[in-house]
Amino acid sequence: MKLLVNRCRRGAAWLMALPPSVASLWCRDYHDSRIILEQEGDLKYFSVSGHLQRNVVRGLILVGSASAATITMLALFAGLLLIGNAKLERSHNEIYSALLGSADDLADKGVLSMSKDDMLALAQTIRERDIEIRRFVKSSATTLSSDNISLKARLDATGLSEKAIKVIHGNVAMGGFRSDQIEPANPLLRGRLSEEIAKNHDLMDVLNALPAKMPLGDFSTSSSFGIRTHPITGRPKFHTGVDLVTGSSDDVHATKDGKVVLARSYQDYGNTVIIRHERGLETLYAHLARIDVKEGQDVDLNTVIGLVGNTGSSTGKHLHFEVSVGGYPVDPQKVIETAYYVQKSKN
Repeated sequence: MKLLVNRCRRGAAWLMALPPSVASLWCRDYHDSRIILEQEGDLKYFSVSGHLQRNVVRGLILVGSASAATITMLALFAGLLLIGNAKLERSHNEIYSALLGSADDLADKGVLSMSKDDMLALAQTIRERDIEIRRFVKSSATTLSSDNISLKARLDATGLSEKAIKVIHGNVAMGGFRSDQIEPANPLLRGRLSEEIAKNHDLMDVLNALPAKMPLGDFSTSSSFGIRTHPITGRPKFHTGVDLVTGSSDDVHATKDGKVVLARSYQDYGNTVIIRHERGLETLYAHLARIDVKEGQDVDLNTVIGLVGNTGSSTGKHLHFEVSVGGYPVDPQKVIETAYYVQKSKN
């Protein structure tokens, strides 16, 4: 019998968790039985099959096991409720204690005279405000994500390569103290909102580094950026900038704050000014009739660096204007139009 029970328990792993006595009732071999009743001299026979006995016993075991499991789960749930209630009460007590010692003027405002129930009600109000703040944070993350998608699309429209963007990022000033101890305590520095804020900062770092103003106030474009037929040689050649024809004033302004690194006649460009800006950007102004700045001079958007001219290899009066990032030319008009739009929107 014992061998039969052990074999049965090994066949069903869950039986191993039952007490041996209960498992033996489940696994035992039931035989057909007869019950004999005598009533006023008459004998009556009732047959009970082994199959019926086994099903009845196993049904009772299952019901009993389920009841025991239910009672255990209810007890566990009650325990978790007690723990949760204790944590909630401890949290309210901590808020209560913090409010009592948060400022010296609390007594003057009558806070110290508040009852514990009043403090718990105040804690509940604080908790509700916390929920509202979290909803606001979630909404802000969604809005910022949409803005980032738009900024990314505009940055892509400038034609800046990944290498150029890395150059701009690579020229960011490094340093600062570590705030590892502070960040985990601030919910605004974790999760989706912080990720979107970081993306937004990265995008704006690039877009804010770009010049947002053309060097002439009134102009038309006579030759754009890219491959063109050279007006002198007649051969296809990559035009690394744009040619601008002035509509009124000949004054040429710096397109962004920076330092003059070249102010002289330069190769086929004639009278040329090159200004170095932050983040690896440089701007070039060529064919000038006159140069009004010196090398090493700091300039800004109001600085007139020279006059539109026709010096060097040129077929007529115009300004050749270039923007380069890390030494690689980019389309000045696309870059400036995008940067102008973003900075105007920001303002």
